[in-house]
Amino acid sequence: MTRREMLRLGGASFAGALLSRSFTWAAPESSPGSASHLFFAPADLPRIRANTRTPLLQPLYAAWQAEAPDAIPTALDTFENSGNIVRDFATVLTALEHALTVQLVEPTPTREATLLDAIERIIARPHWDYFRDGGEEVLGIQRASYSTVRLLYAREVLGDAISPELDQRLLQAIADKGCAACFATVNDMDHPETVKGWDFDTAHADFYDLTMERWPEILGANNLRSAPTGALGLGALALRGHDPRAEQWLDTAVASTRRFLQLFSADGSYFEGLSYLDYSMRTAMPFIVAHRRLVGDVDWDQAVNWDGMLDYVLTMQLGRTPDGGADIVNFSDARGSAFPGWVCEVGTITGTPYAGTLATYAAQPRWFYDFLWYRPDVLTAPLPDRLLNHRNDLNWVLCRSGWQPDDAVLAFKSGAPANHEHADRNHFIYKIHGERLLHDHLGAAYDRRTDGWKMRFTRGHNGVLLDGRGHHYVDGEHGTNESLAYANLIAYADHDGHIWWTSDATAAYGVVNESAKQVLRTVIFAKPDVIVVFDQIQLRYHEQTFDARFYPDNADGAARLSVDGPRFRLDRPAASLHGLVASSAASATPRLARLEVLPETGDFPCVEVHAPAALSHHVVTVLAARKAGEALPPKLEAASADGTWTLTADTFRARLTPGPFAPTIEIG
Repeated sequence: MTRREMLRLGGASFAGALLSRSFTWAAPESSPGSASHLFFAPADLPRIRANTRTPLLQPLYAAWQAEAPDAIPTALDTFENSGNIVRDFATVLTALEHALTVQLVEPTPTREATLLDAIERIIARPHWDYFRDGGEEVLGIQRASYSTVRLLYAREVLGDAISPELDQRLLQAIADKGCAACFATVNDMDHPETVKGWDFDTAHADFYDLTMERWPEILGANNLRSAPTGALGLGALALRGHDPRAEQWLDTAVASTRRFLQLFSADGSYFEGLSYLDYSMRTAMPFIVAHRRLVGDVDWDQAVNWDGMLDYVLTMQLGRTPDGGADIVNFSDARGSAFPGWVCEVGTITGTPYAGTLATYAAQPRWFYDFLWYRPDVLTAPLPDRLLNHRNDLNWVLCRSGWQPDDAVLAFKSGAPANHEHADRNHFIYKIHGERLLHDHLGAAYDRRTDGWKMRFTRGHNGVLLDGRGHHYVDGEHGTNESLAYANLIAYADHDGHIWWTSDATAAYGVVNESAKQVLRTVIFAKPDVIVVFDQIQLRYHEQTFDARFYPDNADGAARLSVDGPRFRLDRPAASLHGLVASSAASATPRLARLEVLPETGDFPCVEVHAPAALSHHVVTVLAARKAGEALPPKLEAASADGTWTLTADTFRARLTPGPFAPTIEIG
């Protein structure tokens, strides 16, 4: 027996044995071999059906209800012809999820027959994923885990419509093509030294241009641990009493879930951004909820800061998108907000008073769990003012003037490396009057072969360039893994309506620029409409130019930019941002620029504050926002005397005195 085989047989059980057993939850409501109520109990059906009529979920349910009756067989035909597991099999599973939910609410014999036929065709497939170890062993990272969960959901929705004979074959497929592949993946994450070599199968070999040499350890420490783990756990619960491997699989899933939850910061914040927290909860929460109900021997309440997780979701909100959906602080690759089901389910664990309010406020419903878990009438306290200014454990600063869509939000990115990050240290976003006046571009490419990869660099952010270069970033060889770029908040002062901080990104720049001796950025935010940015750069060995970029949202082509001497203006349809630039040598001036990408990638104009080569740069940018239609521009002034800057924006006045590190700031 090889070391790899021994680890697979014994390692997970040993890890499970080390877990504390606190028995704080109720005893299992069914025998160990039963998988009843993985997703819902019969008593939940009236609430689930009522959820389809709520203002939040009715549009989603109506869209699923309106899907063509032949959507699943058509998708299956396409998949069976193409063999494309990445795209076409995902379409099959999505159509299956939608039809199952409609069947749960409004069962019909015709749809039931379609679903049963789909199950037959899916379990007949030789495998459900495109990842391999050593070229042969099937791994289950996303598609196998997605398939396992959807088929378990189908088993519960269809109930007695699934014959005993089909049920046996279904469970066998879930075990062999779902759980076994997911277990192999989690085991490889836990024991990367045993891995023969992860890769895509031959049919998907050109999916990305990268090496997976480090993927077991990279994926084992990010959101993609959660997907195979959650599916493995649900499958193990269903297979207890049916498959001798189920107990080991269950131990492995418990241990891996706890290991995943340890990736959260102590305050509940999540390093990969809100979208990836949301993905993680979509894949982890179903297992946690089912395990809590059916087994009850792990105190999941103590495994992570659930209250803090909800605080994180709230602080990452950015008002509304143009179509009325939830907008978010989209640092790095994050794009979407939280689906309301898991927010409500966490609220049932924590009793967080505003969980129900948050579920609606931050909602981006799109999964069947929304219908199962949404509770619109509980935990509806107002959103808390204590989070209007927030510095989280990731060293991200998130400030706002209120919780209404037109209120001001300023979000600043300092902190450590993370999977899915961009080269964005000391970059910030500013939104007011519903407009992203300082923007973080959406849709950067995951594949280094495409022009959209350039959107990930510092040049594509509201950050600083030295000699035209940003700070360290990965070359994409391993995908979107973490860089070597560190920044840290060295000063932070919260005075409610006035807040300021200084972030030191010297370490991030020093990896690729030996001349970078000090790269500091100080931001003052006078709510809701005044921002002061002070960039403090010290260089050694040779002089370098300085550039600081300011990008408005131009996704709709409606941004207008202008420069007039030391002043500039960024206009959006509903608001404008006015800027004044000053510097210690009176050499920094704004100019028009744009991200250097192909036209088909997008049009990203910016104002670039430029200073010629020097060993030291002290650059002040005073910004003030105006709502469209306000006649008078803001009064902006910046004067320096004896090394101290006096800064004015309308009635706001501040004194800023540079120091060896963070400057001294006086307001008023």
